[in-house]
Amino acid sequence: MSLPFLAITAVLARDSDGYFYTDTPNAALVDQVSALAELTASVDILVALYPPVTTLVAVAMPGGVVGLAVAGSLVAGFFLQRVLEWLQRRDYHRPERALVALMLGATPLFAANVTTNLEITLAVALFGLGLIDVVRFIVFANTQAGFRAGILFALAALSAPALLFSVVIAGSVVPFLVHSRRGATIANALVLVFPTVAAFSAVSILGLVFRSDLFWVFDGEGLEIDLERANLVRDVLTGPWGWLYFAPAVAGVVFALAVRRPLLALMPILVTASILLAVVLGATPSGSAGVTFLLLLTIGIALLPRRPRGGYLALTMGLAASQAVVAWTTAFVLYPASKAWLDAFVQGWSA
Repeated sequence: MSLPFLAITAVLARDSDGYFYTDTPNAALVDQVSALAELTASVDILVALYPPVTTLVAVAMPGGVVGLAVAGSLVAGFFLQRVLEWLQRRDYHRPERALVALMLGATPLFAANVTTNLEITLAVALFGLGLIDVVRFIVFANTQAGFRAGILFALAALSAPALLFSVVIAGSVVPFLVHSRRGATIANALVLVFPTVAAFSAVSILGLVFRSDLFWVFDGEGLEIDLERANLVRDVLTGPWGWLYFAPAVAGVVFALAVRRPLLALMPILVTASILLAVVLGATPSGSAGVTFLLLLTIGIALLPRRPRGGYLALTMGLAASQAVVAWTTAFVLYPASKAWLDAFVQGWSA
């Protein structure tokens, strides 16, 4: 399932002086990796490596932005295959699985991130795989899946700082979706969030010891309120198409209430708020597009109940189709980065 994205990469790479090579998050990541060679061996290199998982993958991957796009394509193909396998285990029929997979993978927002933004692609894939294991852990009492989910969540947060809050939200809320003893529910939540909290606590302690700064490792990300970004977010959300940004969250709330899981309705709201905060703090790579959409869609797919019947099935598929329309529309009218990506694809095709 990686082949379509590899083909898109080949088209984008034909325009050797265009957007694909200069103005994407992957281009910034290549520059970050190149700067590592000039650093001396010291504790400060941890700042330059952050986020470590994405940066280490970029270090190991040859080929510059093309190599990173290939890596993103392989990650996306693997992730989509696992999504299809998960839907099959949840008893969804082939046409229904195809619709959900197309809703996620056959949109400009997904393809743009896969080919130009390894950080978000890797983090969303790890987060989605972790959520699938969370369901196995909570619903099917698969202890091994629980520990695996905790590790995948930690890797997702260490791949993209924008997902840190989302990981904590998911790990804290999902265990309460299944009725069980209060002590067991809290223990399950701790299993899921402990690796993430432990990883960031360890780095914070290093910062406190060596630099007297708990948030020292984030300095490389420049995590502080960026008024320019805040104004840009305000302009986008108050514009004529700004309401589309909240469409995935509204769909998630509607679905949660329809299946009588009111607690689940909190997740789309909290995740949307956390991504907006991450954007304002500069925790998302410059030039990102559709992070909230991809994240909420991934959460929705992972938490789909076993195939319902009648009205519930129609609602599920109807919401899936509506989100595909939202994805295509927002790619053209809401996100400058996705519009630039589409222009670059057209230029590469005609080159």
